[in-house]
Amino acid sequence: MISHTKSRLLTVSVAATVGLAAVGCASTKSGPPAAQSVSPKPASTSTTTSVAAGPPVASGVSNNKDYTVTMMAIDGTTPDGAGRWHVLVGQLSGGDPAVTDAFNKSSSASAHQQIDQASADANGVQGWNLELKSAITFRPTAIGEVLSGSSYTKGAAHPTDYVSTVVIDSRSAHPITLGDLFTEEQAGLDRLSEQTKIIWPKVYGPGGDGPPMLDEPGNRPVPKNFANWIPTAAGIELHFTDGQFGHGLPVITVPWSTVADVLAPDMTALAQG
Repeated sequence: MISHTKSRLLTVSVAATVGLAAVGCASTKSGPPAAQSVSPKPASTSTTTSVAAGPPVASGVSNNKDYTVTMMAIDGTTPDGAGRWHVLVGQLSGGDPAVTDAFNKSSSASAHQQIDQASADANGVQGWNLELKSAITFRPTAIGEVLSGSSYTKGAAHPTDYVSTVVIDSRSAHPITLGDLFTEEQAGLDRLSEQTKIIWPKVYGPGGDGPPMLDEPGNRPVPKNFANWIPTAAGIELHFTDGQFGHGLPVITVPWSTVADVLAPDMTALAQG
């Protein structure tokens, strides 16, 4: 059983910036905006949702545009008070307005989906608490986000872990799906499945080696098994869900060289730079 995520990328360390009252990466071009509370459309599970924007903490460049990143805190409770959540979700400013808008909407939607899922998984259990944090990465032609964390339920043997990803093409302002990434989606899924079986024992096998994985439900070449990914310099970083291969959020990176022949022509730029 896997008890923790073994991630090698996440260029912005969430834990390292908690002390700044916001988490992530953002620009220092302007002074910190004042924290504010707004009333957006709440998650379907909440009676009270507050949103507070933190100060900029780092910056990134994609498609030759400069972006500022802040972390927005989303806090709320279920109608019966049984569950609470604290989510730090990445938000962009600057750069291409269309890209910024697309990323921010996708990032916020990802957070609310996880809140709703955690509430559904708790199934009325009293005393659960969800905490999620965001990490944002910049590539020459894309901006990615990994939102991950855990829900702690009173009396449970271990927490339930959650992960979701966002990838926005900084050239078009469109989300990049697996269907967009590969010339033929099924060919890409077959390759990701094949590579997962090869790479897994090198990362999580005893002694960092071993024979390829056997066929398992978690490595079948279907979209849900590989839906959470971000592009990195090394390759396609895959984030697996809790329960897919046991407890935890394992991570592997599939090198670009192993998928080069199945990438869509306009996606080969993800492997460059």
